[in-house]
Amino acid sequence: MHHFKIKNLASLFLFVSTFLGCKKVIDVKLKNADIQTVITGEINNRPGPYTVTISKTVNFTSDNSFPPVSGAFVTIGGNGVTDTLKETTPGTYLTQAIKGKVGETYKLFVSVEGKTYTSISTMPERVRLDSLSFVLGRKDALYAVANFQDPPGVENYYQFIEYINGEKLPNGRGNSVFSDRLSDGRYISRVLYDDSSDIKSGITLTVQMNCVDKPVYNYLNELQQISGSGSGFSSQAPANPTSNISGGALGYFSANTVSSNTVSIP
Repeated sequence: MHHFKIKNLASLFLFVSTFLGCKKVIDVKLKNADIQTVITGEINNRPGPYTVTISKTVNFTSDNSFPPVSGAFVTIGGNGVTDTLKETTPGTYLTQAIKGKVGETYKLFVSVEGKTYTSISTMPERVRLDSLSFVLGRKDALYAVANFQDPPGVENYYQFIEYINGEKLPNGRGNSVFSDRLSDGRYISRVLYDDSSDIKSGITLTVQMNCVDKPVYNYLNELQQISGSGSGFSSQAPANPTSNISGGALGYFSANTVSSNTVSIP
């Protein structure tokens, strides 16, 4: 499935309506045509530092670059500590002292350009990614399968991120989410449809499984559906998913656990 840039959406709708022979005028409303602040932050159960990035969206007539936002005042508080983050490169802010802990609730505070943004996220229990296996898809495409035991009696929300030779797949490929709503307590073998041919002989694949809280899952799931891929999502979309950050920013703040597995493809 092809991923279209924002500037191509109007052409996409025109193409679809022409292809279907539809004479009805389609009113295309791009909810994020106005420039907005995008905040993405994470704290997890691994040793820090943890990262918050701040950037701007671009108008759909522009290319898909996301200008970084410098000079923000950023803190993450939780577990008895309030940490003031340090800007290391434009738009990238790192923690200095705080440590992630399962079960703790963390609060993000951002003050920039005269506006404030806040978010709260609670770190779920960690679920271990036991192993990776593989299945063959159409045209001999190779897909990874994440194998793990879902804890019974608990709502669990998972985010999967794939890395090829240590590099995250571009444009949101290999990034997906999963809820245990229909499979609580089962042993799960989740096929990761990354919509690409990146998994091939000679590469090293790492799959990272994050346990996220429900608001983060909702945001990522909406973003996934908006992208239309069913498996990957990009950092921009033609509609705004429900962010867990108050104040009008796009993006999300996630306190999550991490488990990963790496295999080499012979």
